[in-house]
Amino acid sequence: MDTQRSLPPELTIYTASELCAQARTWLAENTTDGGDAWALEASAVDQVDAAGVQLLLSLARSLEERSQALRLNQPSTPLVEACAALGLAGWLSDRTEQGVTA
Repeated sequence: MDTQRSLPPELTIYTASELCAQARTWLAENTTDGGDAWALEASAVDQVDAAGVQLLLSLARSLEERSQALRLNQPSTPLVEACAALGLAGWLSDRTEQGVTA
């Protein structure tokens, strides 16, 4: 079963705290260990910085500890470019259905 969530347009240091709290709520709501893929719709992201990418990395790690996976659907160009600039293009590609290129 996929759990579909959406990332906000702004994924920056200014919104990271709010999104972190939201992600904790998402994790607390889903008590199932293993098997689920967490799909995040990422097409609306138009502002992203290193703090926003770090939050995604942290969420992915938390899910992996629960034997779950993070999947990013339709990552926006700014998200793809931010990941590429941080050396995470492969990480992002591994978490999309079709893979992405910057």
